[in-house]
Amino acid sequence: MDAMEARALLQRYLDGNASQEEIILIEQWYQQMAGTGERDKEEDGVWKWEDGERQRLETTMERRLLEQINPNPPEAMPPVNENVVRGITPMYRTMGKLAVAAVLLTVVTGTYLLFLKKQPMKTASVQERYQNDVRPEQNSALLKLTNGKTILLDDSAPRIIPGQGSVTITNDSGQLIYRPSAGETTETFYNTLTTSIGNQYHLVLPDGTKVWLNAASSITYPTVFAGKQRQVDISGEAYFEVAKNERQPFVVRKGEMTVQVLGTSFNVNCYGDDAASMITLLEGKVSVEKGTTRNLLEPGQQAVVRPAAGRITILRHPDIEAVMAWKNGSFGFNDADIGSVMREVERWYNVQVVYEATITSHFVADIPRNVPLSQLLQLLEATGQVHFRIEGKKVIVMQ
Repeated sequence: MDAMEARALLQRYLDGNASQEEIILIEQWYQQMAGTGERDKEEDGVWKWEDGERQRLETTMERRLLEQINPNPPEAMPPVNENVVRGITPMYRTMGKLAVAAVLLTVVTGTYLLFLKKQPMKTASVQERYQNDVRPEQNSALLKLTNGKTILLDDSAPRIIPGQGSVTITNDSGQLIYRPSAGETTETFYNTLTTSIGNQYHLVLPDGTKVWLNAASSITYPTVFAGKQRQVDISGEAYFEVAKNERQPFVVRKGEMTVQVLGTSFNVNCYGDDAASMITLLEGKVSVEKGTTRNLLEPGQQAVVRPAAGRITILRHPDIEAVMAWKNGSFGFNDADIGSVMREVERWYNVQVVYEATITSHFVADIPRNVPLSQLLQLLEATGQVHFRIEGKKVIVMQ
């Protein structure tokens, strides 16, 4: 953008009218300028600050971060811009007033070092650490038919997929739709839809049930639902909006765990590298079963099923926004440890995470999933609690 557009963007940020993407852009731009010693000019050498502009930007950033540390500041503090960045704040599990005070002092000190550059950072530059940047992939999936034939569903795939039996399969803009023909069918075929790392896909089953499939996930289903129930098998994560049919319950199965519904909206997270599977109910009622244990969920509740345990734990107030963030195009972390955060990074950016340090901080974040990997990592670094570098297809986690 030219200087006039950049100035207008900067003014929107200072006035609190910038979009979330613009907020991230401004703060990253300033951080990079500060890190390369170019605070008084744009990278091409033509940027000139107006009187007091840089100071106002620093003050706005400082207040924004302080508000994240303390959402309810005393009345004596100056008012904070309400358009808070969709960014990061560290959360700590500490005990006692002295521990909390020490944490806040650490965060505030880190904030000044990062944004105001009171002291030079002793790490490699952003350009050096993120020279092997990774961008998210686009929506695509692999469809496997009963006869073993596989079809890559991307922009080059045909719109009409040759089906099996009396069903029409349409592939349109990241969505696979099954439409059964009129009349009864005597044959049932099974298809499997699989997403790779960094991809999502939307599926409409023959009964009208809608399924959103997250990255590195799969679902196996019949082309026509016959019999007493509608059963599908999944791995990874999927969100369901089930078409209501009281005579034919809908069943989601993952190994020994089953989720049974009549018509409702819920999310199932059952990645193999997670310690537990989580079923989160948004609307309706579901029954969650594992072995001989069975629990009913009410809207707004979450069932946590651990493979090694024989019981199901019910959480009555889970963070629904964080659970559904992936479907809404974001990474949503609420008091997440670094392991949980980086597993999401691995699934979305197709990288391997290597730890050179033990990070004990917890994080709260709401970050768009369409940003490059370097931008996500820099937002995490803005907490002052973790550092990264990219080496080929590896992300190194540092103190």
